Amino acid sequence: MNNSSSRTIGWIAILIGITSFMGLTAYGMAGLSGLTSYILTMRPFNMTPILSITPLLAMRAFLILIGLFLNLRFIWMIYLDFRTKSSWFSLFLLMTGMLGSFLVLIGSAFELLNRIVGHNLIIWFPLGQTLSIIVVGYGFIGVWLLLLNYQARLHDVWPRPLGWMGIIAGIIMAIGLWAIPRVFIPYVSLSHLIVPELGELVGSIGWMIFYPVWCIWFGFVYLK
Repeated sequence: MNNSSSRTIGWIAILIGITSFMGLTAYGMAGLSGLTSYILTMRPFNMTPILSITPLLAMRAFLILIGLFLNLRFIWMIYLDFRTKSSWFSLFLLMTGMLGSFLVLIGSAFELLNRIVGHNLIIWFPLGQTLSIIVVGYGFIGVWLLLLNYQARLHDVWPRPLGWMGIIAGIIMAIGLWAIPRVFIPYVSLSHLIVPELGELVGSIGWMIFYPVWCIWFGFVYLK
């Protein structure tokens, strides 16, 4: 791949990491705003003023969308870079990454719409479970990330620590696939089932923290 394409991939990866951390910051500020309002007014969270939280959550959903469009471009350019090494495997990676990205696109788009109007506008099954859809989508992206870094390790494409970081991040994100049953609530009873809850929690940590760290690290490696 030429130097211009490598720099483009590097900058896209860094932007994905930055937008992800900005979204995480907005989410944290929304949670802090809700907690502060609860402490000061002694009202339940669902009675806090909507303007104190909703704009931050809408910003978070918007940043997820921006990061997702960058991610689609990123996955496609990585495919163009790796397809000469193993065409069938690279095609499988592309399909897995794109599937996850489109799921995140659907989930984040409806989540943004919900936050703009201030309530869960989409109630049609299974589109009402927006956060679970996002986690599951990133779970598929985690499978893509895991296999991508495994392939990179086989060919010594980038530094070994970066490859291992990608493998670890991919595994953590892929655990989000355990949350697939949560997408089908209320049609599937999840009482006494901790695995879907654990999958959503661990998967969220993966795509909110580990994936952005890997993207930024990867971006700087490609810029060199």
